[in-house]
Amino acid sequence: MSEREPTSEYSGTEQPAFRVREATPEDNAALLALDRQCVVAAATPVAFDRSPDFFARSKPYSHWRTYVAEEGSRLIGVGAMALKRVLVGGRSVEAAYFYDLRVAPEFRRLGVAKAVGNTLRAYTRSLHPAISYSLVMEGNVASLSFVQGRGSRPLRSCALHLIPVEGITDSQAASGRLNVLGAAEVESVLHLARGAHPDHDLFPFPDVDSIRDRLRRLSGPGLEGLYGWAAGGQLAGCFGLWDYSPVMRMRLLQAVGDWTWAAGRDVHLVFLTPLGFRDGRALADVVKMAATRLQQAPTPGAVRVLALTHDQADPAYAALDQFRPIRMGFTLFGLELDGAGDLSFGSRPVYVDPADL
Repeated sequence: MSEREPTSEYSGTEQPAFRVREATPEDNAALLALDRQCVVAAATPVAFDRSPDFFARSKPYSHWRTYVAEEGSRLIGVGAMALKRVLVGGRSVEAAYFYDLRVAPEFRRLGVAKAVGNTLRAYTRSLHPAISYSLVMEGNVASLSFVQGRGSRPLRSCALHLIPVEGITDSQAASGRLNVLGAAEVESVLHLARGAHPDHDLFPFPDVDSIRDRLRRLSGPGLEGLYGWAAGGQLAGCFGLWDYSPVMRMRLLQAVGDWTWAAGRDVHLVFLTPLGFRDGRALADVVKMAATRLQQAPTPGAVRVLALTHDQADPAYAALDQFRPIRMGFTLFGLELDGAGDLSFGSRPVYVDPADL
């Protein structure tokens, strides 16, 4: 994060007096408390816990900024942005990603979200990104309205697939070919990941240094290794195992669909990232191998769930249907900014970066 900026003051007859300022590490406890108040729906069967570090979600990014709204000594709102270099239409451009917008329930519809959003937007413009984007989960009506009201347009329908590890049958022949990948294989990993997502916008690894930087940042918050296997003398599939529980833990409060066995248990999401494969069959092998690897080191009392994100229009991910995943949908909203040129952002499939969730 860069050096702090002056605060902004907001007041009026129809809203409380509050200020917006950059967040500091000392805000961590208050932000965790605010996050627990802000669920998408009151009847949600899922409880999330971001302790002990609210800021852990942002640390995979090389540049990010969080702002809070404060009334007196109480935090009543928060929002964040990250600056990323991504590929759009084959061009490497700077993109601003907006996330973590929260407002305490009793302070909603009083201009808090707008004030935080305006401060984030002003800071973002000083960085001169070519595009901005955000992700909104299905059913989050308030966020949908807020994002569209600020000029962003819906671009792509995306999905998060959740696959319980213990429900996947071991593919012994495939798992026997799995190898641990080291620094020397990173370039091959990048080549395979890019080949699996050809012409996808928002691909976050324009060069080898960018993927090395991401792996280095994930090594603190839960990266459990980078794996792959070869066929015909070339890398056929690869995946990183990112245990997301140091960033956010999840507990199912009641049975959901086929997940009756998981009610009341902690769920550890393990994202497959970076992810590369030659075709849908290789993607299915990735899932089987990742599950086998995790089954070798079970987590007592918790359920490990493989998490994969993708553009719903990407045919390669149809291979996941055989695992009967739980699907959560969301929409990617985007906006081309001044100086973007003719990017046609969103006319192609997008790469959904697990770090953005």
